[in-house]
Amino acid sequence: MVLEYDFDIVTIEAGETDPKSATSGDRTVRALFRDDRAVEALRQTSPKIRWIFEDAGFGLEPIDSNVAHGYYRPRDAADRERILRALFANIRDMGVRGEIPGEFDLWQFLDDVKTARPIAEEAREVSPSTQMPQYSAASKPKRRSIQGRIGLALGLAVIVIAILRYLAAAGSTP
Repeated sequence: MVLEYDFDIVTIEAGETDPKSATSGDRTVRALFRDDRAVEALRQTSPKIRWIFEDAGFGLEPIDSNVAHGYYRPRDAADRERILRALFANIRDMGVRGEIPGEFDLWQFLDDVKTARPIAEEAREVSPSTQMPQYSAASKPKRRSIQGRIGLALGLAVIVIAILRYLAAAGSTP
């Protein structure tokens, strides 16, 4: 079973402050996995691995998110990087050798973190009076399918043969 290890950064309210949450300036944040199965797999790991993640700022509850797999919100980039640095420092300092990861695949987690990209920023609302004119880029013609290319080549060949026969019948040579 392949788990998705995508996570979102969530701001914790002042009354809900968790000592294991990461503090970012004037707010406290946590990283929450989007996949329920990834959260459950992390819960099933050895206590040391679980503590390494929690100490870095990961929570053990899932979050519903509308962000696609492999992407994260650009506004979360700084907090995301800070939490991941803390996680990697914990792994480096404490090590995970000999620990039981269960179904939580640390290598797949690292791969998902490495390949994750920020989603495109939402278009900002601009009033029509200040909006710059939009110029469409020169669009490239669509590439024809292989059948279309073959048909075009055969059509041109037929035209060339017809012209050559006409010239031959008229007594001219090309």
